[in-house]
Amino acid sequence: MGNAPIGHTRWAIADGYIPAWSHGPEPEMTSHEGLCILNAGDRDVEVRITLYFTDREPAGPYMVRVGARRTNHVRMNLLKDPEPVPLGTPYSSVVEADGPVVVQLTRLDSRQAENALLTTIAFAG
Repeated sequence: MGNAPIGHTRWAIADGYIPAWSHGPEPEMTSHEGLCILNAGDRDVEVRITLYFTDREPAGPYMVRVGARRTNHVRMNLLKDPEPVPLGTPYSSVVEADGPVVVQLTRLDSRQAENALLTTIAFAG
């Protein structure tokens, strides 16, 4: 096998939601979503995340870097620039990178003691 790039430069996640409250110790059990971004390539990649909503203009771009041959687990509830990701509000995400990456979504919903964890691969566009 050669060194063909792994991934794509555009990804979409249609279902986004961070519960507004949590159950359990913080920060480990704080309800959140995480974008797991894998860069298996030989150079650093700049990533732009744009959020879309049902009743307002998009937010972003949120800028993150993923080092060469590294992964970056971006907790959406910790993003603050250009604005905090709203809690308790449905949104969708578009992830654009200047090199091929793989994007996976993970959500921890800890609103009750019986926690729920969801994970899915994003849609490559």
